Amino acid sequence: MRVYLHGIAYTVGERAPIATLEPLRADAMLLDNMTGLGLHHYCRTDRSPLELAGEVVSATLGSVPVDATEIDLLVYASSSPETGTLAGGEFLRFCERFGLTRATPIGVSLAECANFGSALRIAHSLVAAGSARNVLVVTADTCPDPRARILRDALSVLSDGAASCLITSAEPSRVEVLGANQGTNQLIRIATMPALAGLTRRGLSRAVADMLDRAGLDRCDVRRIIANNVNDDAVRFMAESAGLDHELSYLDNIADYAHVHSADNLINLRTYLDDGVAPGEIVMTISHGFGTWGVALLRIG
Repeated sequence: MRVYLHGIAYTVGERAPIATLEPLRADAMLLDNMTGLGLHHYCRTDRSPLELAGEVVSATLGSVPVDATEIDLLVYASSSPETGTLAGGEFLRFCERFGLTRATPIGVSLAECANFGSALRIAHSLVAAGSARNVLVVTADTCPDPRARILRDALSVLSDGAASCLITSAEPSRVEVLGANQGTNQLIRIATMPALAGLTRRGLSRAVADMLDRAGLDRCDVRRIIANNVNDDAVRFMAESAGLDHELSYLDNIADYAHVHSADNLINLRTYLDDGVAPGEIVMTISHGFGTWGVALLRIG
């Protein structure tokens, strides 16, 4: 069963310089380190993750070739605290608002900034197996605490935003999902450098090798890598850990958006497609959290 991706939509909060964040105003060295790694702005909003999700869902549904009533599942990915307190009635009202009354809701939360990898893996597996035809994937997160935005270990800044897409076998599109895979090693949570880097390289490399093997492709076939917008060096490190040339890394949105939790992959894919991509190009997405990596292969038509 061939699987396609349609209707990428995203939204982010209001953009502001990272230098305006109080924790960075108070730490000039940390600010210099972050700007040196390509981080210049972040995005914040007072809207809730579910409100942001509503905006992107509306945009996706308005651009896909299937009706909302034909969507079998809605996979909602979020690690924001609000997600754990969403009452069933509240989310049902959300579904009713968009005509998704026949879409079974599935929540994804435990892979943190790799939640998109989990959501895509679920959607692709179900559609490829014929268990579903149309799966709506949404990822939405916010960070109300300015101090929590600063990721000191990873050297990054969290932004508020959401993204969505449709995974389907019903209609072809410009983007075909060739495969989706994940790897996890929770020992990373207790590891220190350089062991942490070694565990990441081995774990991601295995996940990539397995997916390429199933797709009948080699690493040399991959022409672009789209990862999370942690910082310039982090994206290059993920590329090299995957066994690929770091020059394939897509870095265009890091300065403007910073790290929009698990929405980064879809945001970057949307802007990359808008820039113009050669037909037949193979793109690898890497959705990574702390000890979990989600990888997918896409063929651009």
